[in-house]
Amino acid sequence: MSILIVYFSFTGNNRFLAEHIAQRIECDVCSIIEKKRRTMVTIILDMMLKRDPKIRPLEYSVSNYNHIILVAPIWDSKIANPMKTLIKTEKDALSNYSFITLCGYERIGQIEDITEELSVLIERTPKAVVELRISDILPIDKRDEIKAISRYQISSKDLLEFDSKINEFLECIEK
Repeated sequence: MSILIVYFSFTGNNRFLAEHIAQRIECDVCSIIEKKRRTMVTIILDMMLKRDPKIRPLEYSVSNYNHIILVAPIWDSKIANPMKTLIKTEKDALSNYSFITLCGYERIGQIEDITEELSVLIERTPKAVVELRISDILPIDKRDEIKAISRYQISSKDLLEFDSKINEFLECIEK
């Protein structure tokens, strides 16, 4: 099966995750690149006004692959807007896809909300949806600190903490 990983990453954490998975399964990987540089203000405005940021064409054609792994952060319990722009653009080519995110912390019902959001946007249910939460790997006294979570930079050692969840995710794709 030919697999393409398409990712968006604001802080670099989801890029690191995407590249890690691509190396493990030896597949192509490409990033979503926005036409304009984002700031926290533009991110908040896009979320509030439900704007779709403009993105550049992908390096690879999504339709040339059997399975697409989407990797992006979660912002306020929603998929990051640049990923939504890609999904709306490539919806017809996303017949077989999955989603994995490196997000901040657990919100009740968030995984179900993300699965529903993907299903509505693409009009097909994802094969797998997995959240890897930064708060889960922080010291207990930092797990509720938004600044500690949002500023955290993932390392290779951190990804080992998520190894079993990543393995389960990859097993779902192979089925």
